[in-house]
Amino acid sequence: MKKILKNFALIMVLGLLLISAGCGGAKDYYDLSGYTPEGNGAFTSFVNSMNTPSNVATWIYYNLTYQTSASVKSPYNFWKSRVGDCSECAALVSYISHQLGYPTYQIYLTYTIDKAHRLCAIWMGSEFHYSSTRNYYQNLGLQSFAEIIEHYDKTTTRTVEDYTVFDWNGNIVQEPADPDRMKSRGIYDGE
Repeated sequence: MKKILKNFALIMVLGLLLISAGCGGAKDYYDLSGYTPEGNGAFTSFVNSMNTPSNVATWIYYNLTYQTSASVKSPYNFWKSRVGDCSECAALVSYISHQLGYPTYQIYLTYTIDKAHRLCAIWMGSEFHYSSTRNYYQNLGLQSFAEIIEHYDKTTTRTVEDYTVFDWNGNIVQEPADPDRMKSRGIYDGE
């Protein structure tokens, strides 16, 4: 009986670790710069039906089954499976927003605890809008990445520590304040 309880406790601990862990690292995102959608016409129809970035975020809100993984799915595979984490969400919003003609950025941020997150920022004419997994923030007058982070920091239960911003081509357009500290993070949260 003791052995069964011990094994059960071990399985529970391992299960909790798997749930709390996820993909990691500032480079762990889907490179969209040369992405050509695989799949069929249904995905193309889906992309064409999304006429605003907020429509994509709404689709994610209602269809996402949140699950972290060791690799990031392409926008097509995320759409097809409806399973992913913040990296897949940011990639899909970025891909479709880019198709709509908007400049997009992916923001990798770390928290003061050992977790990280990914946002998608979209330049919408005169201000930034951004998505965070199931949420979309618009018409806030955000003019910089720092303002996005400041706003996001107020919406989360965690405290943002640092961030890096990547453009559509995967180039870093804003370096983190402490690159060494950014390398030590990488467990995504579910926000």
